[in-house]
Amino acid sequence: MKVRCINNTLCENLTIGREYSVVEEGDKYYVIVDNLQDEITTKKERFVVVEDGDLAKKAKATITELTYQVDNDFKDISDFKIRKNSKGEIKEILIKLKYE
Repeated sequence: MKVRCINNTLCENLTIGREYSVVEEGDKYYVIVDNLQDEITTKKERFVVVEDGDLAKKAKATITELTYQVDNDFKDISDFKIRKNSKGEIKEILIKLKYE
């Protein structure tokens, strides 16, 4: 994801109008690579989203594939794992599909 800085108050390593790559996203913060090439945690309110990395398009494709698998008794799924964080929230879902 790419974001553009709109407020650099108290953050001298950000430039207004410059685009930054998001390394990680939280509820109220982004972890980005700043002007000094350091990873920093900063408030979301300092930025506007420029590019979402086709997240919606990829999510729709994944949902379409999983819907097909559910409707066809999971015929192409060879393995399924869920990884959770320390709070018990789902962090990652790994699905291995077998293609012949």
